[in-house]
Amino acid sequence: MRHEVGPYLITPLLLVLVFSGIAGLIISLYLLKYKRSTGLIYLALMQFGTAAWAFFYGLEYAATSLSLKIFWSKLSYLGIVFTPVFFYLFSLHFASKHAAITRKLKIGLFSLASIFLLLVLTNDLHFLHWASYSINPEFNTTNYEYGILFWLVFMFCYTLLFLSIINIVSLIFEFPENFHTQIILLTMACIFPVVGNLMYIFNVSPVPGFDWTPIFFVFSGLALTFMNVRYGTFDLVPIARNKFLDMLPDGIAVVDRHQRIVDVNPAFLRLTQQDRNDILGKSLVTAFPKVKSLMEQLAPKEILEPIELDAEIHGETIYFDLRITPLYDPKNNLSGQLITLRDITEKTVYEQKINQTNQQLKQEIEEKEKLIADLDAFDHTVAHDLKNIIGAIVTSTDLIQSEVEQQNFQDLGEIIELIQLSANKSLHVIKELLTLASVRQQDVKSEPVDMLRVFEESEKRLADMIKTSEATIIKPKDWPSAYGYGPWIEEVWVNFLSNAIKYGGKPPVIELGSTQFYSEKKIRYWIKDNGDGLSPAKQKKLFRKYERFNQSQIEGTGLGLSIVKRIVEKLGGDVGVISNAIPGEGCIFYFTLPQD
Repeated sequence: MRHEVGPYLITPLLLVLVFSGIAGLIISLYLLKYKRSTGLIYLALMQFGTAAWAFFYGLEYAATSLSLKIFWSKLSYLGIVFTPVFFYLFSLHFASKHAAITRKLKIGLFSLASIFLLLVLTNDLHFLHWASYSINPEFNTTNYEYGILFWLVFMFCYTLLFLSIINIVSLIFEFPENFHTQIILLTMACIFPVVGNLMYIFNVSPVPGFDWTPIFFVFSGLALTFMNVRYGTFDLVPIARNKFLDMLPDGIAVVDRHQRIVDVNPAFLRLTQQDRNDILGKSLVTAFPKVKSLMEQLAPKEILEPIELDAEIHGETIYFDLRITPLYDPKNNLSGQLITLRDITEKTVYEQKINQTNQQLKQEIEEKEKLIADLDAFDHTVAHDLKNIIGAIVTSTDLIQSEVEQQNFQDLGEIIELIQLSANKSLHVIKELLTLASVRQQDVKSEPVDMLRVFEESEKRLADMIKTSEATIIKPKDWPSAYGYGPWIEEVWVNFLSNAIKYGGKPPVIELGSTQFYSEKKIRYWIKDNGDGLSPAKQKKLFRKYERFNQSQIEGTGLGLSIVKRIVEKLGGDVGVISNAIPGEGCIFYFTLPQD
């Protein structure tokens, strides 16, 4: 059944080509709804190319003049040379060989296809594609005598078609058995256009000279669409990867056995602040340049425990949990690794805060335990001293009352002096207790301290004691400044100076000085007396317990050195004593403070 409409002949085969082109266009538009999947965009473009091929070839087949046939035949090469390119790119994406889809590959394929198209369009100038052509009057088809360029185009297209089929068939060895049916059907659909084109090239078609390739390509598109609706093939393979992996908050990267990155999901790029094109096909150290040595150690290993990494991103420290899962081929050979990157910053920071809080609690507990131990050791001494002091006061008041009743006022002065002495001792004990409490509870800000002025204030407080003991104090010409808190350091000097007077020679000769430790940025202040010194056993008891050596001769609570230790440690320094226990050489007591 034929009808001529102008220079065109309407036949059933023309209608098949037209309907094939319409079907290809519909399939292309249908696939575009999956535009988020790059692989399906390639498949949609392939179907668009086959639709154009079918339409133009239909016009060539329907044309009744040779010039029109050649004109539409040239335009049909828009689909012929580009359709295999899109199909090959789709197969690479479908087989998850994303690293192979490089910018250079796409530029090379499209450039080569464009050159072939240009040579076809200019065939009248060189006749390298078709050496000659004529019309078969019986079937209204075009007979061609092919030139060398045609076979180059043939090799180009068939190479891409066979590589595409290989990419898809290889999935059988990588996917579970429940995917094999879909893959086999997909492979069969890919073979249809090849069969149609071979029928045309080798002239074994039922209609001599008629090219079934565009119809079979459209038929393949229908088959692929059916598989998508029936089996959800696209949803299960490339789209599952895009929708599932892309939605994961964890970063996913696949590396081959040479530690080259072949695929990543958006989360991986976001977590590492990398660009996809910058790391695909590159070594794993590209994503982790700051831990290059660690990444290089991963290559020979097959099983690794989770590794915690940290990185500086936009000035913020981000913590990662890096997990490596080995990937094996069907022969159980290591073919690559799956890298899972999880942002554990919130968890790590929370744990750090917990650890910091625990450390603070531990320090507070240790501080309280020290205080309890101090108070346990101190209560005996203080209780005994206060008992004696209060007992002396009570006894003195009884004596005053008795003397007054007897009108005997001669001894009242001595009794009153005894009461004053006892009261002063009580005030001293109370003041030391208050100082200990303030050092423990109060937080102060360290600032530069004028050590000469602080020491002179200490001298004023002990002026009577210095005068009574006839002590000689040798001070340095220069006092280097350190960081601390003046009122507390004054208490340190008062304790050290009073002890030097109490335990020094008769009369006391006291020398003061300082030593700078430039490398540690610290200053040590020291005070030396001329007493009998301390044995190693007694030195160990200093700064720890409330000890008073020579208690029969020396008055005091034994609390002073403990206060000194608390003050200096809270200011970031340390205290100590140096003595050889040689009479006359005495002791050197020192405390160290930061210089800045």
